[in-house]
Amino acid sequence: MRPRPYAVDPVVVVLTGGGSRRMGSHKPALDVGGQPLVARVLSAAGAWRSLVVGAGEGVPGGVWVVTEHVPGGGPVAGLAVAVATLDTDLPPGEVPEVVVVLAADLPFVTHAHVDRLVAALVMGDAVVAPDLAVTVDREGRTNWLCAAWRTTALRSRLESLGDAHGRSMRDLCDGIRTVHVDDPLDVALDVDTPADLEHARRRAGDV
Repeated sequence: MRPRPYAVDPVVVVLTGGGSRRMGSHKPALDVGGQPLVARVLSAAGAWRSLVVGAGEGVPGGVWVVTEHVPGGGPVAGLAVAVATLDTDLPPGEVPEVVVVLAADLPFVTHAHVDRLVAALVMGDAVVAPDLAVTVDREGRTNWLCAAWRTTALRSRLESLGDAHGRSMRDLCDGIRTVHVDDPLDVALDVDTPADLEHARRRAGDV
């Protein structure tokens, strides 16, 4: 592995608390390429610390898992739990400078892409450094759940929102200094429907 040109060790937060209504079952536990979706996403953390927020079904043993106070609150509520957990459970000197946010339904996300997000966040040439690096696909669509945040900015934004239950990622990210990271290989392709799952399994060589 090439040496990283930055000295940041992020924590990778994987959100598993979605309702999976269009899929009809707990999506992160569905199998793609011989692994649960959530396990594939966790592999993108590499050697970095991981924290799963939500249901632990399909999560490999030994991974840090915390449950939501009120299930079904959405991804912003999940992030609020993640930040509170980091602030409560880690000594102040160990709270990471960067939080990577990944949905649990990204079967092809890679550590290399996560590395690009972190590098874009902490190594930009902008006069005013960004607080958020977010993935943008080939059609220009933004994936707020494949992103990297400065922890201080995420904490501050969550505090300003107040009750995070039911709030949208657009609410959370509105007005944040943001840098876009392209995704030419579609590694941040998400799985929302049975058709998406079939496509992901074909791409993984399952069928």
